[in-house]
Amino acid sequence: MPALLLLLLGACAAPQPELDKQAVLQDVLDSYRASLAGMQPTSAPVLPRLSGAPQSASQLLGQPPEAVRRWLGEPRLRRQEGNAQVWLYQGPFCHLDVVMDREDRAGSPLRVSYAAARAAGTERRTEAACLAELARSPAP
Repeated sequence: MPALLLLLLGACAAPQPELDKQAVLQDVLDSYRASLAGMQPTSAPVLPRLSGAPQSASQLLGQPPEAVRRWLGEPRLRRQEGNAQVWLYQGPFCHLDVVMDREDRAGSPLRVSYAAARAAGTERRTEAACLAELARSPAP
């Protein structure tokens, strides 16, 4: 029994092959690049006009900039990212991120392709409450 125990301990203490950290990092980067290369922008559907303020951020999908401005006013921040625009709305307790982009054809209009509302701070807020707060907030 002691010999078997020594044999097992010796096997555990055997030197492990050294990990090539550079090769591992290169594999991760190659995988990440392949994932990005496979991503293609999707066109946002054109949705019917809403009669009132949106109750969820998903209702903004496919809407033109004019509709978003009508409901929420001007964004606090706006930046251009290639053919896309990123808008940020901020209220005392809520933020809304909106991304608008064009299809890959000439003359296509801007449409909301991504929208996400989130609470700011420690207070819990529903998405509908965030959108209502932002709709009531004065334009910057």
